Amino acid sequence: MPVHPLISDHAISLSATLAATIGLEEAILLSVLNDAARLQTQPQARLNSDTLRRQVPFWDDNTIVRVMDSLTAKGLLQLHGPAFTQAAGIVFSFGNAPVPQEHPERAKAPVQQAVPAPQPAQAKPQPARPAPMPEQWQPSEEAIQRLEQHGIPRAFSFSQLDAFVLQGQEQGSNRNDWNTRFFRFIKNQWVYAQNDAGRFRRQQERTGFQPTQEEAQPITGDWQPSSDALQILQRAGIDPQFIEDAVPEFVLYWQERGDVFKTWNSKFIQHVRQQWARYTAAVEHSPMPTRIESNWQPAEDCYDILSMGHIPRDFASALVAEFVLYWRDSNQVHNSWNSRFLQYVKQQWAKRHAQSSGNPTGANNGQQAGTQPGYSTAEASVSRLSDTSWAK
Repeated sequence: MPVHPLISDHAISLSATLAATIGLEEAILLSVLNDAARLQTQPQARLNSDTLRRQVPFWDDNTIVRVMDSLTAKGLLQLHGPAFTQAAGIVFSFGNAPVPQEHPERAKAPVQQAVPAPQPAQAKPQPARPAPMPEQWQPSEEAIQRLEQHGIPRAFSFSQLDAFVLQGQEQGSNRNDWNTRFFRFIKNQWVYAQNDAGRFRRQQERTGFQPTQEEAQPITGDWQPSSDALQILQRAGIDPQFIEDAVPEFVLYWQERGDVFKTWNSKFIQHVRQQWARYTAAVEHSPMPTRIESNWQPAEDCYDILSMGHIPRDFASALVAEFVLYWRDSNQVHNSWNSRFLQYVKQQWAKRHAQSSGNPTGANNGQQAGTQPGYSTAEASVSRLSDTSWAK
């Protein structure tokens, strides 16, 4: 049902039993003070005098003082500090609540405000505003510790700090997550560093050569290649005497240049490989006539040329020993044994086909022999194979 139109303001909760026990006025004031103390956590509650007057507008100050004195006399209320009419508020407690000892001078001072002002709710910490990269920026300790948890040393993180700051300043962007970006940047740099170290380690394992980590210096007159360098060159098939003969020339060349390096062994390996390639090419294509070696073998180009004439490789290989023996016994010299071998094999192949066609002399008797794969007649095959004009 609707409330009474006259009851529109604050109502005071009153216990009938309490009023019958201590009196109606005392019960009203005690209920008002109890409601005020319920909202506070201190042992002594505070209530502004004007607030109390508004709670009990039907009483004047004398009545309020009288009822307070009655409650105090009954042991239900304890007042601390100045009286109600002498201060802006009262400080009170109920029953036998302990009363803290106050300084006498402070006790006599008037209370300026009995009820503390409501404390404003603490605002949530606002995130840092975006800002450009400072020149003296430093990562937080938390970011460094997170990197250490990922196995990245602290020294490595700080070694990359200048590069990170420079990159952030060049970008010119305003951000509030520089520590997060620093964490990602260091992780990427650590991965790159590990990959580079792995590639260098694999290269050393593959070459078997460990360059000395010394400072760059000029080559000395008594310099000699390391055992690792000699082993690499010998595994490449280079004659040890050739390697030894190349040392004085190498030392003299770099002494005259006056350059400084810390990888003289690597430069010597490169030098010897180049000189050996030139030497072998010159020997193979030398214009000077020489005797045939006992272990001579035709070049691969010879077999390629013979295969274009449909001469099997097995047939040519079987003639090598006979060819070498003949020319060693003749003690003659030539500047192209490969050309001689080509001519010899083609002659032997022509004789073989002439015999298989029933014409030992190779003359044309006007009869066509049986055809061979890739040839029109045996006569045409013999004519083409016996042609040695290209070698003259």
